Amino acid sequence: MATSRMKWPKRIAKAISAVVMLYLTAALFGSIFPANQLWQSPDDGIELFIETNGLHTGIIMPIQSEVYDWSELVRPEHLSQPSDYGSHILVGWGHEGVYRNTEHWQDLRFQDAASAIFGSSDVLLHVYHLNYPQAYPHYRRSFKVTEAEYRSIIETIKLRFVRDETGHSIPSPGYGKYDLFYKSRGHYNAFYTCNSWTSDVLRQAGIRTGIWTPFQGGAMRWFLESGTEN
Repeated sequence: MATSRMKWPKRIAKAISAVVMLYLTAALFGSIFPANQLWQSPDDGIELFIETNGLHTGIIMPIQSEVYDWSELVRPEHLSQPSDYGSHILVGWGHEGVYRNTEHWQDLRFQDAASAIFGSSDVLLHVYHLNYPQAYPHYRRSFKVTEAEYRSIIETIKLRFVRDETGHSIPSPGYGKYDLFYKSRGHYNAFYTCNSWTSDVLRQAGIRTGIWTPFQGGAMRWFLESGTEN
């Protein structure tokens, strides 16, 4: 009987290891196989960027363009210093606990990781203000989209904003003076992460990306370091 009891922890550990390996293998293949394989970036399209901080990814868009003005939802007065309002915004979506407490991997707390893995509807949009961003090989890569593709991206992101009774978005402080969190909707879990969301927004617009990208590398790999697409 004692020997049988001793085997259970080993069996559980093996089962957990098998699940983790299956998840990582699926993430690898999901990142390699493309959706919208025939997509091509237009030469004269609207320039956007995809960016990573090593943990979270997001999409950089101009605040004002002929297609849309993001000041409808992201107002200068939301910032502590309205003069810090940028020309572009970096927008990401994710688990509230992880987003607020984990700017970098080393900040990740067990309780936030557990909540994110098993699922939570406590989610936020993260909006960071930038001025005239440029592509950088390791963390920010540019691509161009058509007006129709950009409209799709805009509409998908807009639907994530929770609005108050007056129709305004609901901001709260971010990591510093250039960024904010906004109350959002959706459900975060191990199968739909912040990086899955980034690719999902692009995929719904018809842009080529991996079919499932829970990690930042899977989302970034579809955009070459030179700023041109695979």
